[in-house]
Amino acid sequence: MVDIYKEPKWSQRGDYLAAIHAVIERGMAAKEVVCSITTGFRSIPSLRTKPGLNPYHASVADIGYGFDAVQGTIYRIRRGETISLAKEMLVFDLDTLQISAQQLNPNFELAVKEAAPEVYYLVEQSRYLNNQIKFTIKEANRLGQELFGKEWDEILSRIENIQAIPRL
Repeated sequence: MVDIYKEPKWSQRGDYLAAIHAVIERGMAAKEVVCSITTGFRSIPSLRTKPGLNPYHASVADIGYGFDAVQGTIYRIRRGETISLAKEMLVFDLDTLQISAQQLNPNFELAVKEAAPEVYYLVEQSRYLNNQIKFTIKEANRLGQELFGKEWDEILSRIENIQAIPRL
């Protein structure tokens, strides 16, 4: 097992962890607003019973859990905690977050299908915020890929089987 804390590359690129954390913070702010709007959708008669509303809300919640996971892993690494699979955890967290982001649009579009005109402003605001969330996730993944370089794909190939296990 390689101790990542003693690798010169890791310590020289510690700024990447701060950058990823900052990007995730921006995404979390957008997620919080989207979550509030999504909860508010339940009080709008034209959206209340749409089949995509609960899956959309669950997708937004999943993004929130993913943001928390990335930040938690970064916190533990920056604190110097000895984690045998720290690199794998960070790649897993970032890539899983990217997978979760792919669920936003289909579920959102299903939830707002045939929305009444009086709620279009909420629909458009949510659509905008969804794009902001996806952008921050994409940026965090880009930074993670830069941090790990070629090693990113190697790590990703090792964790893909774990990602296939359903989370309950």
